[in-house]
Amino acid sequence: MTVITVDLHNMTKFEARNKLVSVIRTAPQGSVELRVIHGCNNGNILQQMVRNELKSPRIDYIQGVIGNDGQTLVFLK
Repeated sequence: MTVITVDLHNMTKFEARNKLVSVIRTAPQGSVELRVIHGCNNGNILQQMVRNELKSPRIDYIQGVIGNDGQTLVFLK
């Protein structure tokens, strides 16, 4: 499985969504894990966007990282 890390610190919700859409679009085909770092204190808006609003036909499922609210895993097909 390919793992891609995307750091969204210091981005607006709009910038973060555009970054993720771009990464998802250009990610290699097959099983890909996006490790999205959004932060947990000031990153709540980004966390909610990633976990609840991010949509793509390539997304298989999304899950939070146990013990680290500042990261979310996005698994692509």
